[in-house]
Amino acid sequence: MGESDEQPGSDGEQVVEREETYEHERHGEVEVTGIWKGVEEVDGTHDANENDVYIVRYSTEEDGREVDELTDTLDEFLEALE
Repeated sequence: MGESDEQPGSDGEQVVEREETYEHERHGEVEVTGIWKGVEEVDGTHDANENDVYIVRYSTEEDGREVDELTDTLDEFLEALE
C-alpha cells in the first residue's frame, strides 16, 4: 500500500491519495487515478446526499491489459483494501 495509509494525528483513519497504489481485494494492485467530492449526478442513486459522497476512480490490469475507469465510493474502496 502507499506510504500515506495513516497520517500522524488521524486516529488511525486511512487516507487514500491520487497516484498512490493499494492492494485491492478483488483487483490486486490498483492505482488511484482520481477522487471526487460533491458528485452532482450518479446514475442509480436514489435520495442520497451527494454533497458528502467521495468517489474513487482507479485502474488495474486484467489478463495483462490495463483496465481503466473502475470506480467505488470511498467506503467501498476502503473496505476492499487488504
